[in-house]
Amino acid sequence: MQGSHNNQKKIAVINDYSGFGRCSIAVAMPIISVMKVQCCPVPTSIFSNHTGFDSFYYEDFTDHMQRYIDEWKKLDLQFSGVCTGFLGSSEQISIVERFLTDFKRPETKVIVDPVMGDYGKIYRTYTDAMCEKMQHLIKYADCITPNLTELCRLLNIPYNPN
Repeated sequence: MQGSHNNQKKIAVINDYSGFGRCSIAVAMPIISVMKVQCCPVPTSIFSNHTGFDSFYYEDFTDHMQRYIDEWKKLDLQFSGVCTGFLGSSEQISIVERFLTDFKRPETKVIVDPVMGDYGKIYRTYTDAMCEKMQHLIKYADCITPNLTELCRLLNIPYNPN
């Protein structure tokens, strides 16, 4: 069986899981599955609902991520693509960098959604150190999907919505 699991196309989705709110892994899984590609989620955190609501439950998954990924290394999984989303700490960004170093092959496509802020403001969960680390992470990407706020922060230019 070793290696036969690499016959099907797979995309690793490194993102949070929100139970309510139509975002994150909860949205990626069915879309990728309909494309007849196996969605392999790596949860970065668990939210009861996304942070746009006044109240939410949040569980950080950082302490579990590397052991979770190490099991995939034992299986020698190969991915057609990797897509990143919400990363909740500098350590998570480092874990994703290691993931890409370990799993990215020449044919692997990498999409990085920086998920850093919106409407000219960085999210309250994000720090300046995380923004700097994200600048390094996007170097692994074939495609990045920042909004205007994130793009300005990544390029260190002032936000101007006009």
